[in-house]
Amino acid sequence: MGLRLQVEIKESLEELEKAVKYATTASSKERLQMLYWLKSGQVTSRQAIAKRLGRDEGTVTRWLRRYKDQGRSGLLCVKHAPGKKPIVIRPIRELPNLC
Repeated sequence: MGLRLQVEIKESLEELEKAVKYATTASSKERLQMLYWLKSGQVTSRQAIAKRLGRDEGTVTRWLRRYKDQGRSGLLCVKHAPGKKPIVIRPIRELPNLC
């Protein structure tokens, strides 16, 4: 049997609903949606959240821990792997007709 889900959502339902509506990225939207479902009582377990979002329970646990430790801003912070920045290839302009 898994650990009991104990997370206190500080934001109101109205704040979360507005945040979900105006989220600019898919990752932030699904994380905010998770908080909204928990606050509204629509879900009560990590397993239920994972199933609704199509994510692994470990991912949901990590998100909830981050929210618990760092709040909403920490939850929405998406870290990118270090490394070389991708090269953006621009389309070749059409060459003038030389014939």
